[in-house]
Amino acid sequence: MRPKASLRFYFLGLAVAALEEFITQGVLKQNYAAWIVPTIIAFVPFLILVRCIGGLLDNNFAEARAVLIYYVAAGGIGLLFEWFVIGLTPWSNPSAPFLAMLIFQLGMFSFWGSVALAPRLLLDRRESVGRVRRWFVRALISGMAVIYVLAFTVPREIRFPATIAAVLFTFLALNISYHQYLRALRTAG
Repeated sequence: MRPKASLRFYFLGLAVAALEEFITQGVLKQNYAAWIVPTIIAFVPFLILVRCIGGLLDNNFAEARAVLIYYVAAGGIGLLFEWFVIGLTPWSNPSAPFLAMLIFQLGMFSFWGSVALAPRLLLDRRESVGRVRRWFVRALISGMAVIYVLAFTVPREIRFPATIAAVLFTFLALNISYHQYLRALRTAG
């Protein structure tokens, strides 16, 4: 990847992370400035790591397989961070309903995977993935719009659960575009 593309990769990954972190760490916790530094501290090393992993995978696997492994690795690394650094383990609340905990964990996995895969998808300018890229952009913007509207308009009593539900739904729904991206890569390759 060229240096300019590298900077775009990091910028896009940080943008996806920051859009979500501003809401979950800034607005919902009423911590409007203090979310910035932790976001940079967490996501810059993460993006550097997954970019290195992506390079290794790209050199050793067919493209579609490399992208799939990359997404799973990124989501897994992020989930481990959430579990062992943040403390959001599935076993931290044994009384939580299984289905709710499963959706929450899959949503966190999808968020971290999105921080890593969104830049790759957005920077892939091949015509064969153009339709998927456009759908992804619309889905991401629409999902973020819903998240932001909820975060700033719903009554305080339901703001946290409503906004978190929208965050989870948005990042889980983006998996549809990742599936389409993998299909486009398999077809092209």
